Amino acid sequence: MSNNIDIDQIKKERNRDVRIMNEKAQARIQNLALPTIVLLQALLVGSIVYIEDAAMIAIIASSTSSISMALISILASFAGADKKDDPVIEFIKMLEKQNTALLEIVNIEKSKSTEMVLDDKAIKVVDGDIKAVVSSDILYGKDKKLKK
Repeated sequence: MSNNIDIDQIKKERNRDVRIMNEKAQARIQNLALPTIVLLQALLVGSIVYIEDAAMIAIIASSTSSISMALISILASFAGADKKDDPVIEFIKMLEKQNTALLEIVNIEKSKSTEMVLDDKAIKVVDGDIKAVVSSDILYGKDKKLKK
């Protein structure tokens, strides 16, 4: 019994330590994010002034914007901004609903019994199970057998 209490106590302490570490990391990121974004933009403007090669400026601009957007999204997640589902995930959920509805229709249609009769052979489909009723000779029916 004391072993379970020790394990529960250790889990509580570990969860507390993890939460404290997460909060410290969030505080550091929040303190450094805005100055980092401002510094990146200042470096971008400086590179535009001093670098004459347009390709290098484009590379610097793309890296600056991607880092800035990453920091902004991290800050937004810390602030508890509403997270919208990815359009692909929404599309997959819609397809899942459609597939479920189609499967229900197929199951309803499958449960209906139909019967098809061909000459001396009869094939009967009942509730999705296939039942075959055949004449005495399944290969030749009423025809004569072939000789070897």
